[in-house]
Amino acid sequence: MNCCGSERLVQESFSLIFTSGLKEAYDFIIEIGVTVGIVLIMGIGLRWSSSWIRRQAKDIYVKKARSEGYRARSAYKLLEMDDKLKILRPNMNVMECGGAPGAWTQVLTERVSSGMIISCDLLDYEPVGHAIILPNSDFTSPSTQDTILSHLGKSSGFDLVLSDMAPNASGMAELNHGQILNLSYEATKFALRHSKPGAAFLTKLWNGNGLEGYLTDLRRFYNNVQVVKPKSSRKESAELFIYASKFKGID
Repeated sequence: MNCCGSERLVQESFSLIFTSGLKEAYDFIIEIGVTVGIVLIMGIGLRWSSSWIRRQAKDIYVKKARSEGYRARSAYKLLEMDDKLKILRPNMNVMECGGAPGAWTQVLTERVSSGMIISCDLLDYEPVGHAIILPNSDFTSPSTQDTILSHLGKSSGFDLVLSDMAPNASGMAELNHGQILNLSYEATKFALRHSKPGAAFLTKLWNGNGLEGYLTDLRRFYNNVQVVKPKSSRKESAELFIYASKFKGID
């Protein structure tokens, strides 16, 4: 996720929830708008938030995350997509954008043994296995990307770039959608510049305007592009994932 300013306040309000595997709390706040979210959590929405927490307590993926040691239920989204699409393999070079709180990073370190995993986020988060963690780092910043490439060293590039970034919230769903699309384009541009031939790309989006155009753009550079909605992604959520594989190169 990618957030700053007032979004950080909301994330900090949910820090205890994150450690229980409820990352979706923050994603929900981003979708409805920070101001509305703060009001809901701070008073007017107490009845709603209590209901939401009760629902979370019954969530099978929340329970699994707690029992299996994952930092968030979102781990199962990546696990499910990997089981279906065979995204991950040993010895890959992987770049993860928007890594906090580290649930996807946990999956990566488990399934990409002995490979290089670099993970960054604007938020602070704890180390994970053998992954290189870049907390408090804006992926879209040239200086952050320079740091990433310095860790990559003389390698020929990344085998996989993943983005779980979400935008700064505006309180307007359509504008928020445009912002998450922009973040996906930022991750895409990085992937196009620094991926190996045949590499893959995975990004989170919300269903809405601009999606078809984005898919068309990806198909210029990847042989296979598909939309994925994991079972562990809530049915009522606009969240979806785009998986692009067999990178053609940009020549």
